[in-house]
Amino acid sequence: MLRRWLAYSFAFILSSLGLFAQEKADSLVRLLGCDLLQQVEESGYSYRKALGNARFYHNSTLLVCDTAIWNVNTNLIKAFGNVRIIQNETVLSSDKLDYLIDENLAQFRGTLVQLQDKQKNTLRTRNLDYNTKDSVATFRGGASMKDKDGQIIESKYGTYDSKISTFTFTGTVNMYTDSIFVKTEKLEYDTDANFARFGLGTIAWKDENMLCANAGWYDRNREIFLFNKSVHLMDPTREVWTDTLKFYRNTNDIELFGNIELLDSERNLSAFAGYMHYVDSIATLTMSRKPAMIATIDDKGQQDTVYVSADSLRYWTFRKCDIPEAETAASSKRLDEIGADAVTAYRQKAAEEARSAADEARKKRDMDDPNARLASDRGKGVAVGEKRPNIPGPDEGPEDPVFYRYFFAQSPDSVNVSGGRGRRPGRNMPGSLSVPDSLNLKGAMNSADSVNLAGSLNSADSLATAADSLALVPPDTTKIGFLLALRNVKAFKKDMQLACDSLAYSDLDSLIRMYDAPMVWQEVTRQYSADSISVMLQDNSLKKASLMSNAFIVIQEDTACFDQIKGTEMMAYFDSTGLLRRFDSMGGASGLFYIEENGVLATVNKFESKMLTATLTEGNINDLYYFQDVKTDAYPIVQLPSEERKLKGFLWNPERRPSQPADVTPLSPRGSERSRYESLSRPKFIYTDEYFPGYMDSVHKMLASRDSVKAARAAENERMRVRQEAVRDSLKAVQDSIAALAVPDGVQLDSVGIFKDSTGVAADAALKGEKIVPKADSALAMAVQDSSAMMPPAVAADSLESGDAVRVPAEKELADSVRAAKKARAEQARLDRINAREARWAELDARDAAKKAGKDAKALERKRKATAKAVIARDRREAREQALLERYMERYARKEARRKEREFAKQNKKKNQQWKEEQE
Repeated sequence: MLRRWLAYSFAFILSSLGLFAQEKADSLVRLLGCDLLQQVEESGYSYRKALGNARFYHNSTLLVCDTAIWNVNTNLIKAFGNVRIIQNETVLSSDKLDYLIDENLAQFRGTLVQLQDKQKNTLRTRNLDYNTKDSVATFRGGASMKDKDGQIIESKYGTYDSKISTFTFTGTVNMYTDSIFVKTEKLEYDTDANFARFGLGTIAWKDENMLCANAGWYDRNREIFLFNKSVHLMDPTREVWTDTLKFYRNTNDIELFGNIELLDSERNLSAFAGYMHYVDSIATLTMSRKPAMIATIDDKGQQDTVYVSADSLRYWTFRKCDIPEAETAASSKRLDEIGADAVTAYRQKAAEEARSAADEARKKRDMDDPNARLASDRGKGVAVGEKRPNIPGPDEGPEDPVFYRYFFAQSPDSVNVSGGRGRRPGRNMPGSLSVPDSLNLKGAMNSADSVNLAGSLNSADSLATAADSLALVPPDTTKIGFLLALRNVKAFKKDMQLACDSLAYSDLDSLIRMYDAPMVWQEVTRQYSADSISVMLQDNSLKKASLMSNAFIVIQEDTACFDQIKGTEMMAYFDSTGLLRRFDSMGGASGLFYIEENGVLATVNKFESKMLTATLTEGNINDLYYFQDVKTDAYPIVQLPSEERKLKGFLWNPERRPSQPADVTPLSPRGSERSRYESLSRPKFIYTDEYFPGYMDSVHKMLASRDSVKAARAAENERMRVRQEAVRDSLKAVQDSIAALAVPDGVQLDSVGIFKDSTGVAADAALKGEKIVPKADSALAMAVQDSSAMMPPAVAADSLESGDAVRVPAEKELADSVRAAKKARAEQARLDRINAREARWAELDARDAAKKAGKDAKALERKRKATAKAVIARDRREAREQALLERYMERYARKEARRKEREFAKQNKKKNQQWKEEQE
């Protein structure tokens, strides 16, 4: 029994001693090896001096240096020369080091202290402490970190936690990453996730763009920036305030959240929203969450403000050459439709029909009575007593003549659709120029050999010249803007307000198109409505408005009386001040007007007609003119029942009108803060210049070179754009001169027989019946075309009949045409050279990029091989050192075991001897 107890006790003691030895070994500093070890005793202190490749192990950390002095009494190791501390994959190096063993603290001091983590991020400073137990480094006095991709972060103070691979920089933090400069008060950088967090006072610069915020982060793997807390963004022409901004660096897309305000100083525009999203690839900006826009415009020298809001606003741009042909054709069609003047066209058609009827009657009379021929010639023009209305054209101003005033009923017979109500003395009717039927160009014009002017235009040479000219037109890269507002659209301007469900605008035609119950108000009392309304703008002012389907105009006279005009389609014309000056109602017009007598509304005039046109002066209806099937009646107001005072479909809706800017948006633009932010200085990398000398200079040179290339390309693009516009202008002039050759049908002009040169030789030849035939490739036809476009047919006929020579500056027009064609060809040749040079530059750039890529690949391969070699050498060295450590620990354990065994044997021997003595 005693023997068994002794065996168990011995086993327990051995195991306890083993655990104690292991714990003691972990807390001890072990000298793994050196070239020479000396034991020094001095002033009662014991020193161990390790010379040549000294290696120590403590807290799973390897300390390597050239020379080390180990004070055993104070547990202090002073290391000198090529000092390194290696823990896991973090390496710290310096010239010298004090290692406080009891505090697990390595104090690096020297001309340069470097920390490199497993991601190859390199931090350099002069003052750094590293706790080997916590694996935390603390630096002070300024440091700079550079990663493997060239990113730079510097600050005055900071820490590095090796366990979570995170750098923390504080105190005047400067950062350069991916062409972006950042300045902040605090920055945390997770090297494993490649993720940076920013703190207070964050300012970022990219080219000419500047951003300020009080918090944010940068996910470099996904290339996403996020800034929040009082964000302010600024570029050369715009400022943005928002709660949160998200920037996708790889696509240049931007998302804004919160209280967003955009100020565009170039366009005097402010935009507000709760959310904005800009997609750079399609140049589209979308605004939602109560979006609104406020624009200050210059309206004829007067400053005015426009307010617009909707549930969603979207703006995007296209290059003109990239716009689909269908969209361009639709835009041209819209312009043609709104530019048409139906009333003028109707009047011209009626006038032509009346003129033809009068000519037929005159011819018949002349045939019956030859003596009346001279009287009929003298009677050309307006018949005695005939009256014609003078309707202002769509581009005429309020000073143009208007109708004679009348409101009351006119019998259908009194309405002269062919001529109207009359003509004022001394004023000519528009479009009255015509070729007299008696025009006789003598034999030269009707001869079998005469050349048709229209035919000369269609000659092969003319078409080839035009085709060559058109082929010179380069792509039009002008940016065309499009705006789309969806649902609950409202707009307020001092002289106009509108409301609709959706609105579209395009720079192609400068038309504002409103859909789904659109309404427009002017001066509070005028309301326009239709199924859709198109508005043409010119110089920031209304020029025309087209009301399509169920068009209705309401003008409030008082609280119970409304002037009303209804039609299938209406066209409204506005003067330079934006006031309505004329409107036309087509497709069946009906109306109701209240007429004032002695300051009181006394009479109601109701009418119906196929078409109606009216002019206004200072907002009041001045003249009316009805066309076809006129029905009109006048009633005293007291005799007209209340239910008949409104036309079918009448709707007066003042509640829908935004009466003030606050009805559109309660927000107002803030003042610019540009001067304050521009005064902030950009980061100066003083620590980077000290610890990575020359690196920031190379960065600035690279950015300057890139900017200079961009500027050169932008300048070249601008020069090309200007020259393209010049080419287009010259070609347009040539096309206009070709288009000017249009002449009335049936008129045959021998372009060569009449117009040859300024001497009038060809005219004389034509009068003599002689024929002059030009060569097929002669450029004379061009000069003839230009000169003939400048001379009315009547003048040409009179000149021929009188025998006078027709003198036309043909040489000048011919020379101008030749010069224009030469200039166009020379310009195209120059553009071809530029394009070829650009292509050559692109090829050289691609070749250089390929060479650089090859060099970089080779350098990377060499670096990889060197790194692999260094890693292998390090692994071998660490393996040798680990083997030495294991042998040392084995020897130490065997030695300790033998010592313990001897002590135990001595104790047993002593106990046995005592027991024997007691037995004796």
